[in-house]
Amino acid sequence: MAAPAWAEPAIHAAFGRDPSHNINKYEIGINWDSGFAWGNPQSWQARLQWEAELAQWDSRSGTRQQNVTEFGFSPILRVEKRAWSLVPFLEASIGVRLLSHTSTSEEHNFSTAFQFSDMVGIGVAFGPKLNAEAGFRFQHVSNAGIKAPNPGSNFYTGYMRYRF
Repeated sequence: MAAPAWAEPAIHAAFGRDPSHNINKYEIGINWDSGFAWGNPQSWQARLQWEAELAQWDSRSGTRQQNVTEFGFSPILRVEKRAWSLVPFLEASIGVRLLSHTSTSEEHNFSTAFQFSDMVGIGVAFGPKLNAEAGFRFQHVSNAGIKAPNPGSNFYTGYMRYRF
């Protein structure tokens, strides 16, 4: 018996924007199921997923602009309603990030390369086996006050994902 589409690994591509610091973010990632699920698989269900990502921050303003590469890992709690040909879902996460540089410009300095990422999102799975997904996320990246300065970045991100 084949595994359900939601249990298969997936890849995603995303574009995000931090308008307050004028940063574009280009991201690719891998998402897979943890095996932990609660609820009815034919109705309301909550699942835990894992996600690893690689992103490039394109700094578009400020003095001495610096592009940043971001490596991240996050557990994602996903709540979905299965009953239709489209499966809507909500997702939330707190993960960790490692940045290649601690600034995007002289005006936007992080004190640490280690950062946290909190995220909330909404999306929908669709397609013949529900193996395609489109979503929107709000993501806050900061060091959670470990060390000052801690300006953070807020990204509004759209993504497309495909499950194999």
